[in-house]
Amino acid sequence: MSAREAETKVKLWRQRRVVLGGAAALLLTLMLTAALWVLAPAFAGPALTTLVVSGRLVHVDPVMVRAAVQPLVGKGFFTTDVDTLSAAVLQLPWVAEANVRRQWPHTLTVDIVEETPVVRWGDDGLMDARGRVFARSKDAAYAKLPQLSGGEGSEQDVLAQYNALTSLLAPRGLAIAVLTVDGRGAATLQLDDGIEVRLGREQAQERLARFGAQALPALGTRLTSVAYVDMRYSNGFAVGWRAASAASGARSGGV
Repeated sequence: MSAREAETKVKLWRQRRVVLGGAAALLLTLMLTAALWVLAPAFAGPALTTLVVSGRLVHVDPVMVRAAVQPLVGKGFFTTDVDTLSAAVLQLPWVAEANVRRQWPHTLTVDIVEETPVVRWGDDGLMDARGRVFARSKDAAYAKLPQLSGGEGSEQDVLAQYNALTSLLAPRGLAIAVLTVDGRGAATLQLDDGIEVRLGREQAQERLARFGAQALPALGTRLTSVAYVDMRYSNGFAVGWRAASAASGARSGGV
């Protein structure tokens, strides 16, 4: 046998090895794929066929919870992502917390804590203690909640200002019924007795503190006749009277 013939046989043998190796690898891949397909249900675990919605639900509709959860349930116990399900439930109106857990072998439990409105936002928004407007409602049951309003995206800032101003008034037995912050950042509030207090854009807390320390004692028994108190003066305040016979806009405190 010549050297050329020997070299040709070696090349053919190597080519056959490559072809046989590729065929063996393909066959092994197909076998593994088929095995995984057959065994996939076992790895996924038993199917979650029972959905339990729990919690003290007044405003959250269990039907809406089921609709949000069912498309995201995996093929089995182990392939269902409870974090994804929790995130979906939290998007529903009135849901403050959603605890999703699997219970062997077939049960998925969704435990819900409903939101508690602390103030109203604008005409019909209901806001929680985190400054989140979580629902819209004009139900008369919420009419007594304080009403806040401000520019879009200012919800948390206005709520923080409301909390700070409320803490100043509470020791005097006063409460805020309405707080409005306009586009320039000027704050105006209405007390629960109907008196409007104008605080402006700057030093709102300091001005409200002066309202309590100076305006209230100075007005005394005449408070029932006061329509508004304007605290936007550096050394005093202005008063608007409800009675037509009183001097509207009378000033006090050496402005």
